Amino acid sequence: MSTQKIILPDFVIANLYGNNLVVESAIVSSEKIIEKTASSKVPKAEQKKVITEVNKQWYLGNNGKQITIIVKELDAAYINDQHLQFLSNILTACKLNLGDIALVNLANTPLLFTEIEQKNQPKFLILFDISPNELVIPLAIQPYDVVVYNNCQMLLAPALSAMDGDSIAAKTEKGKLWMSLKKMFQL
Repeated sequence: MSTQKIILPDFVIANLYGNNLVVESAIVSSEKIIEKTASSKVPKAEQKKVITEVNKQWYLGNNGKQITIIVKELDAAYINDQHLQFLSNILTACKLNLGDIALVNLANTPLLFTEIEQKNQPKFLILFDISPNELVIPLAIQPYDVVVYNNCQMLLAPALSAMDGDSIAAKTEKGKLWMSLKKMFQL
């Protein structure tokens, strides 16, 4: 384990803990409504589960600029710490932050593109180690090409783990990604 401290922005911590740290009046009132509705139809043992499922967010971030980033990491709820740090650095270089995106882990939240399009209305979609076929996108996208599909710019890139470290291969992949991101976001 690394001894380096990783400091997460406030909104990331808030998203990780949901309503457990901060209770806003609007959330309390909506939970009471849900509890009343659930209590009349659902056994008491299931009521807590219903409330949790209603409030569960299936992506990390606030989707502020309608940018959806999809990864596939089996060992993390959204993304592991090392990849989150790298992704944060990429976003900073693009003059973005985690509040601007919706980060989806396809391993934990299997969705099709039509569902993502309906729920998030992305203008930009970045796929890390996800083939278009997995999302049922009828395109043959080459890595690092920026293509437009249904008014959404898409970019396919290899797994974030391929960009770990300072090896020549990792630096090459980072360079290709950066060139594509500059094209996508007109930097």
